[in-house]
Amino acid sequence: MIGFLFLNLGVVRKAESTINAILVVDPNNSWAFYARPILYFLKEDYETAIYYADIVLQLKNFDYDLLEIKKLKARSLFMLNRQKESSKLIEEIKKEIDERIEVEEEPEA
Repeated sequence: MIGFLFLNLGVVRKAESTINAILVVDPNNSWAFYARPILYFLKEDYETAIYYADIVLQLKNFDYDLLEIKKLKARSLFMLNRQKESSKLIEEIKKEIDERIEVEEEPEA
C-alpha cells in the first residue's frame, strides 16, 4: 500500500525503491508488476514504460484491470511520436470499452 501511495502522490524515487524491494522479497508480486509501467511513465521513460506494459499485458490470470495499462502504453507511444501505433491501440481500447458497456447493459435472464 505504501508503494501505491507513493505512485499516486508522484513520489517517484520512493515508489521505485518500494517496488524494487517488493520484487526482491516476492518476484511474482502482481502489484509490483502492475506498478512498474506506471512508475516509468511518471519518470518520462516511455520506452521502459512500454516494455513493462507489454510484460503485464502478456500475463495470465492477472488481478488488475489491464485497460489502464493499455491506456498508459498508448500515451507512452504517443509521447514517443509513434502516433500510428498509439491510434491503433486507442481503437482497441475503445472497442474493449464498448464491449464492456454492452455486457453491463444486457438484461439478466
